[in-house]
Amino acid sequence: GATIRDGLRVAAARCGPRDIVVVMDADNTHTPGLIRSMARLVKEGSDVVIASRYQPGSLVRGVPLSRRILSRAASILFRIVFPILGVKDYTCGYRAYGASVLKAALDQYGDAFVSEEGFQCMVDILLKLRKMDVIFREVPLILRYDLKEGASKMKVVRTMLRTLGLMTRRWFQR
Repeated sequence: GATIRDGLRVAAARCGPRDIVVVMDADNTHTPGLIRSMARLVKEGSDVVIASRYQPGSLVRGVPLSRRILSRAASILFRIVFPILGVKDYTCGYRAYGASVLKAALDQYGDAFVSEEGFQCMVDILLKLRKMDVIFREVPLILRYDLKEGASKMKVVRTMLRTLGLMTRRWFQR
């Protein structure tokens, strides 16, 4: 969370209003070839483009079945509780943001724009942007978890509990 917060803050400060900020994992799981199509959608008017595991044409390799089931359940739950037009994948961190949207979010929320410390910060960003009349789109993700070197840093149970806690807090802040 702190790395995402600091990176988005620095990127927004250095960008012009028509620039695009792309956030992706640096562990070989996110293929950089998607950046071109994500950037094209931002240039065509979308504010945030998410590489999604739930779009036709997506492909997931090397993710354990238990994690795939949990991710799918989270997607369904978020779509029911916090529907966002154009979003099915709330947790994927591979995203392209229009710089003007990032600047507006940082102006509105300040340091609280990214206030969650764990992996659930990606969900929290979407929930905050949801309140700002942002246009979201998704592109199909090819997730290559089989190319990841080393073990995942995500503690699944802890992340799940923290994400449910975030959902509860945001539900009562409506």
